[in-house]
Amino acid sequence: MPEKHQNKALCVLNFSGRFGGAEKRYATLFNHLMVQGADYYLIMNTRLYRLLVNSFLLRASERIILFNDGGDGIPRAHVNSRKQAQEVSRKSTARLFLGRWKYFLRTMLLWLRFSLFFIRQIQKKQIKTIYGVWQGGIWTWMWCRLLKVKLIFSVNSSGMLNMETNVTKFFDSQYWVLQHADVADFLSPSLKENYTREMGGKIGGHCVVTPNSFIDYTHYYAVFPKKPWVVFLGRLEPIKNPMIFLEAVRIIQQTMPAVEITYFVMGTGNMLNSMQRFVSRNQLRNVRFTGLHSKPWQILRESSVFVSLQRDENYPSQSLIEAMACENGIVVTDVGDTRMLVTESEGLFTNAEPMDVADNIIKLLINPDLREKTGEKAREKVIHYHTIDRFARWFDDMMND
Repeated sequence: MPEKHQNKALCVLNFSGRFGGAEKRYATLFNHLMVQGADYYLIMNTRLYRLLVNSFLLRASERIILFNDGGDGIPRAHVNSRKQAQEVSRKSTARLFLGRWKYFLRTMLLWLRFSLFFIRQIQKKQIKTIYGVWQGGIWTWMWCRLLKVKLIFSVNSSGMLNMETNVTKFFDSQYWVLQHADVADFLSPSLKENYTREMGGKIGGHCVVTPNSFIDYTHYYAVFPKKPWVVFLGRLEPIKNPMIFLEAVRIIQQTMPAVEITYFVMGTGNMLNSMQRFVSRNQLRNVRFTGLHSKPWQILRESSVFVSLQRDENYPSQSLIEAMACENGIVVTDVGDTRMLVTESEGLFTNAEPMDVADNIIKLLINPDLREKTGEKAREKVIHYHTIDRFARWFDDMMND
């Protein structure tokens, strides 16, 4: 019997040994598409595949096409940023220059091996449309142009990340793919505005905006009575402002020394070591670093307050939607398109300052009526508006256009 050929594919690549909200989102989408019997493939590297499967975010499927880049699915250890800076300061400019080129050449060899794999799969499966996520677009745009495959590139990074034009950053930069993709799909209106302003007329294709975010709500619901737990969940990087959270914890413990509250820091990143030292140096109590938690719902179901302090954009944060679905009281910075997800009806807005963050956390902890009222509205909003069904209908129409 001749092989049935699907002509649409998601290509989700991340060779860093980590994953974020974008990879979670499109793993969830692919699971949904397979349940619906939709006609798609998923092209992915094995390292990312194992991470997502081990985290219960992606289900195995015969329509997943894997490129073997090694790795065992265990998140890669993060380098201590201070130690890294000290080491860098000792190196000569020449050695740094050679190091960048060494990375570039090593990455280019991996890209060449991936390219042979990608071309074979495109031809074998007769794929005519690719939806590229992160390196899934950066690493494929040249071959899509050559093979006349329509490329839709998902733009997820806030803060204008990864727009380097230096050739040594070629395989990590969105700059070139944005010029050559047929469609640029921006995750929010402000992202579209910021990138088009930065790129000027260099964005080559049609620009669209994703209609909504989503998660799989199966595991995300509230368990009562809620416990006095406060959660920070995200990459421990400056753009997420995790240190402001710990500074707020210090203020709360100084203000309410007799009150027992547990603080969860869920995630990994370059700031982990410095945050752990801060906790030790200030003798903060009941601060738990969970690392990359494979089942975050186990904590979010019972936690009372969730804090999202991103510098540029809280919409459409996966972890924020998860917390809202679990009816947490929300403390959030009012930046970017955050109000597309949270308004005064669903949470409390805060300045990115420790005292203001602490005051808002305390306000929710000591006022259960306010916490429950906003928590109920938060869950109602996400489960009715930020649904995978709504997104999948839009996605399928776009891919079939």
